[in-house]
Amino acid sequence: MKRSLTLAAILIMALAMLLPLAACGGKGSGETATTAAVEEINEPVDAAAQEAASEPGEGQTGENETTTGVEETSAEENPVPATPAEVLAAYTEVMNKAKKDAKSMRKLEYQQLGKDSNFESNIINNPSILEQANKLMTSREKAMEEERYTKGTSDMLAQLPVTNSPLGCMAKDPGIFSRATARQLANGDIELALVMKPEDNPEPAANGATTSPSRTGQVFSPMSKAGIDDILGGGIVRLAFFGRPPAISTRYIDCKSTLTYNPETMQVVKLQQDYNVRVNIVGRALGFMNITGYATLENVLVCDQFKY
Repeated sequence: MKRSLTLAAILIMALAMLLPLAACGGKGSGETATTAAVEEINEPVDAAAQEAASEPGEGQTGENETTTGVEETSAEENPVPATPAEVLAAYTEVMNKAKKDAKSMRKLEYQQLGKDSNFESNIINNPSILEQANKLMTSREKAMEEERYTKGTSDMLAQLPVTNSPLGCMAKDPGIFSRATARQLANGDIELALVMKPEDNPEPAANGATTSPSRTGQVFSPMSKAGIDDILGGGIVRLAFFGRPPAISTRYIDCKSTLTYNPETMQVVKLQQDYNVRVNIVGRALGFMNITGYATLENVLVCDQFKY
């Protein structure tokens, strides 16, 4: 996912600590998605949400679907990857092919505050901070209502995870995932689901790199902790905190990448990445307002309508 979304939300939460004192706060200033009118606006995320909600558990199957991963299957009878290693290999092949051969795609991206959050302050209360931060983010409902899709060619494909890398997946070890499964859909497409194990302060891959310093950065595009510190150390945040910006750390939890592809062409039908980022903040604003707490950011990226 684009690192700018996570960074924007972190800055929003830092600034939201100050907003209740001034009784201000507007909608949209933290939004990074571009609005564009496109066809079939109700298809991508709604379908993904319904499918995720009805997704069979391990060892279960839906109608006309085959689930594999840890289950036994015959490779000669079924093109579905049968082991976590095979799931990762298929995911890598399809994503790398998309990075190399795809010409265009459509993207929807949004971020909202999760329910797991808590702030303590000697001046303002927890709901005030969260209400202000929420006003500056984009919920799933708002993203769908305002058709926050973007379309593009090679420049947008560079933002396809892993961001600004020639590879779409750098992972080699299936052990970095808590889950790696596959199933064949009724139309013959194959859906892969990879869930990353939690990681604290993961660093993204450098631009143009083929390796990543963190597990999460091998499949996703996390925001750099060093980048967060650099930006918080300047501008309005630094001034508001009297030159001592808040200390922020991140924990990436339940990062899930769901890839649907055509097994005959090995081309992407749809990619959806969902991940939660728990952001911990400790700071002293305006020289007298102590704040400590955390919030969970729920992030979603959907890429579809790939053209090769």
